[in-house]
Amino acid sequence: MPAARPLDAWLLERSGGDEVLVLPTAAARHHPEMAVDTARWHFEKIGGRVEPVMVLDCASASDPSIAERVAGARFVYLTGGDPDVLADVLRGTPAWDAVLQASASGAVVAGSSAGAMVMGPSMMAPMWEEPREGLGWLPDLVTVPHFDRLDAPRRDGYVDRALRLVPGFADGTVRILGIYECTGVVLDADRWRVLGAGSATVYRKGEAVRTWTAPAEEDWA
Repeated sequence: MPAARPLDAWLLERSGGDEVLVLPTAAARHHPEMAVDTARWHFEKIGGRVEPVMVLDCASASDPSIAERVAGARFVYLTGGDPDVLADVLRGTPAWDAVLQASASGAVVAGSSAGAMVMGPSMMAPMWEEPREGLGWLPDLVTVPHFDRLDAPRRDGYVDRALRLVPGFADGTVRILGIYECTGVVLDADRWRVLGAGSATVYRKGEAVRTWTAPAEEDWA
């Protein structure tokens, strides 16, 4: 989407290169090549060069050559699709370890839609009756993309259900982060950065405690 280009251009510049390593894992069951093509079309508009890494099942996620390729990347991008598939394929694999290694080495790691949802300990989409297990990279944050698609009653209903069902939300050890479309929240050392065209809201113990409208920046706490 054109509205997301400034956000991803910032991430691309931050990576220090032009290559974007795209993992279409979340789209593994539904035309992953189309997810790659969409990413290529998007990133080429801002000077990026997409290289697909077809991690589509547990076998490819365990391939040492793929893990080595991911670990050396400067920009790793997880596409949208099915968050359950993404989490189940990557969980406990060399490919996921390689993503974490790349990040620890200073690479940009970004996820769109499903790619953002899997980062926390739990995933809770508005239409789900129960939370699912995430990858736990962000141990105290549950991410909800497309948050602007929910009107006020549905948003309140989602938060009430999450208060009952998402582990740690009721006691404040886990927060929920609702992100509007074409908006990104960058966790950069000890700073939040909200970039793009919309807003993001953090909920703690069932209450909205902070809303940012992009562009915004604040200490991470």
